[in-house]
Amino acid sequence: MKFILPFVTIFLGLASGWAFSRLSERGKVRISAVRAEKLRLFLQRVALLGINPVAFCGAVWSLDLSNPRTFAIPFVGLFALVAGGALGLLGSRLFRLGPERAGVYATCSSFTNIGNIGGLVVFLLLGESAFALLPFYKLFEELWYYGVLFPLARHYGARAHPEATPVRVGPMAGFSRVLRDPFFLVAIVGIGAGIGLNLATIPRPAFYGRLNGFLVPSSSFILLFTIGMRIRFRIGKEDLKAAACILTSKIVLVPALALSLALVLGLGQIDGGLKVVLVLASMPIGFLGLVPPALFGLDEKLANSLWLASNGALVVIVPLLSVLLPLLK
Repeated sequence: MKFILPFVTIFLGLASGWAFSRLSERGKVRISAVRAEKLRLFLQRVALLGINPVAFCGAVWSLDLSNPRTFAIPFVGLFALVAGGALGLLGSRLFRLGPERAGVYATCSSFTNIGNIGGLVVFLLLGESAFALLPFYKLFEELWYYGVLFPLARHYGARAHPEATPVRVGPMAGFSRVLRDPFFLVAIVGIGAGIGLNLATIPRPAFYGRLNGFLVPSSSFILLFTIGMRIRFRIGKEDLKAAACILTSKIVLVPALALSLALVLGLGQIDGGLKVVLVLASMPIGFLGLVPPALFGLDEKLANSLWLASNGALVVIVPLLSVLLPLLK
């Protein structure tokens, strides 16, 4: 029953954020829409700029970096994202989706909640030593999102609305945005500090393990709360087929492909390496997947349906992972 804690944390985070938003809309919580949005952004900054870098630093500080295969993990993480995107492009063509829906299907197939949900599940099911591999796995995540997926969504948006003035987002602009992004830079600083302390053979303080036991769930809860503030619980009937196909890709195909590459690269020789890949490659669509449809005039209802179905499937994914993980080395 080890899976209950991550599931409860995910549910409570999303549900409490949703409840807060509904109460504020009905005047039960006296906060304006503008202040609520400022609160949401503030909480995200607290988690991403304050808590996560400290947690990453402490986890990487204690990681065994003697095995060079550890540095292959970022490429497995990137491969999982690319595989999801490729399957999304294939599916959009097989189903002959129009550009407004194809752009959503193709990009949502790749956007993945590696951090706040994936990190929480890894930490609670596998422990801090496995969590230390998370920042390596997600190293190329933002470069892929902003350098490839956002321009791809813009391409579909231009096809859907040729009369509109396009928002200029190209690959180089995307990469430039990532390199200037404080969230990305602070995360890199945290990882770099952990690697530096690790290589300097400075002993990590004993309290750090207990500290991360508080920081990681707290950060995930805060981020899930902010996501819950924007949730709309509705899946359109016309979106059910697309949602079912996304689930097949996210739960079966992408994890199988990523795990195969991890085996080829010898990640089975890293303690928890295969397990971390399986968990993170199985995670649902990230909330960032809802941004390009709004930005480029794509089908926002489909995006919300896919996101909701994918994240709702956690009720199956997390218990299934708790059964499968002990079978891996």
